[in-house]
Amino acid sequence: MLCWFGGAHLIAGVSHPKIENYQRIKVVKNIPTAEDYFQSGKELFDFAWDVVAKLLTTLDEAEYYEIDPEEISESYWKSATRHVTTALSITQQGVEIALKGKIAEISPYILISDVPQRWPSPYGRDSIDFSEFRTLDAQDLIRVHDTFSQTPLPSLFVVKFNELREKRNKFMHSVDKNIVVHVAEVVESLLFMHKTLFPNETWPSVRLEFLKNAPDVELGSDEYATNRVCWEISLAISLLKPSQVKEFFNIDRKQRMYTCPSCLDDANTDAGFEYKLAQLKPKGADSTDLYCPICNNTFPVTREHCEDEECPGNVISEDGACLTCSG
Repeated sequence: MLCWFGGAHLIAGVSHPKIENYQRIKVVKNIPTAEDYFQSGKELFDFAWDVVAKLLTTLDEAEYYEIDPEEISESYWKSATRHVTTALSITQQGVEIALKGKIAEISPYILISDVPQRWPSPYGRDSIDFSEFRTLDAQDLIRVHDTFSQTPLPSLFVVKFNELREKRNKFMHSVDKNIVVHVAEVVESLLFMHKTLFPNETWPSVRLEFLKNAPDVELGSDEYATNRVCWEISLAISLLKPSQVKEFFNIDRKQRMYTCPSCLDDANTDAGFEYKLAQLKPKGADSTDLYCPICNNTFPVTREHCEDEECPGNVISEDGACLTCSG
């Protein structure tokens, strides 16, 4: 909270005899914290992800309705152009807000961009809301952060941020029908930005938390949150290059995958649960640690043959379940 007397800064509780009767103390309230910005940024990431995830899962269900997804793919994505470009724009907004959070970690006051002459007047009222100040424009965020932070942002992040901002500006300020954005580009951009800005988190675990706290939880949607995230990440993996899958999910797309025992316990299995996204680490016949990119946990397993003679699996959970056939 920032206080001053007629524009002169004061230490709380200390007065000066020459200005005691000049002006009552003014307060800047609702000063945002870094976490406020981080949460808002991740909410926008989740919103953007939700847009593309619904497009991917809807197309994935085409065969259920006896429609060949390959036959409708081109027209489907053409119709979804506005949804995809909007998702990319929202991703960029999320990045900008998260960057403000990283600056706020240093000091929220350096987010204020206008010269003092343009600040809201401190006179004639009890307080000023921080939102009344104009804050930094997007093009200045990285420069300000790197000026005051001991750890500058990675050069690749700066390049991708500027490319994303330039593309977003084209969406917002033109109707150029030649601007094409593929859904894989949105997925890759969102995952890259999230990983760079929040390196101690994994996107699947963040997405899972959002789904468990979504508005439709009252309707029972949380029972399917794990199923939904596994479905979405499976589709995302199919879009990405192997190197990107390794970078964002810490798994090898070419390596054998197994059912995660924790996700299996959390999932709704009424209609089955066939998602296999967990992998042995390190890879090898004697490896007894299973990593899951969805819950971001590692589980001990035993290497024994499945009791089902038709199952070739030999990765067994602590409670005796085969993580190859889930039997």
